[in-house]
Amino acid sequence: MNRIQLIGRLGRDPEGAQGGKGAYASFSVATHEHWTDRATGERREHTEWHDVVCYDRLAEIALAHLAKGSEVYVEGRQRSTQWTDKEGREQRNVEVRVDELKMLRRAPRAEPAAAVAKGLASVETLLRDMAGGKRKEVELLDVASMVGALRASLAGDDAKGRIDGREPAQAAVC
Repeated sequence: MNRIQLIGRLGRDPEGAQGGKGAYASFSVATHEHWTDRATGERREHTEWHDVVCYDRLAEIALAHLAKGSEVYVEGRQRSTQWTDKEGREQRNVEVRVDELKMLRRAPRAEPAAAVAKGLASVETLLRDMAGGKRKEVELLDVASMVGALRASLAGDDAKGRIDGREPAQAAVC
C-alpha cells in the first residue's frame, strides 16, 4: 500500500498551469517534528520538506486559494521521478501525488483584492471550460460556493460563502 498523509504549511505559492492532460499545480509542504533528546534533555525539532503535485480540480483549487504559509492536509501516494538535466546528469525526485486536499488555515494575506482576483480568474476559466464542454462534472452549486468564498475573503467575513449549509468548494474534500 502506497499512502501518505501530511499536515503542514506551504513553503511557496503553488505553481502550475493548464497542461495537455489538464490542470496541474505543484508546491512544497513543510512538516515539523518535535521531541526531547533523552541524553541531553534538550528540545529538538526537525522540518521535512515534501514536494506535492495535484491535478485537475484539486490543482485549480490550489492555484486559486492556497498561498505560502497556508496550512493544509494532503493525502496521496508517493511517486519517484527520474530525468536527465541539461548538463547530462541523472536527477531524481520524490513527490506526493495528491488524491485529497483540505485547506486548514489560510495564510495571512496583505492584499485580499489580489487573492480574490486570482480566485476569480480560476472561476472564469472553470466557467469557460464548462461552456465549451471540457468540464461536465462541476455543479453550479460548487461554482456558487467558490464565488461566495471569494466574496467572504474580500469582506473578511466568517461565513466563508456557505450556501445551503454546504462548505465552499475549496474547503471541501475533493
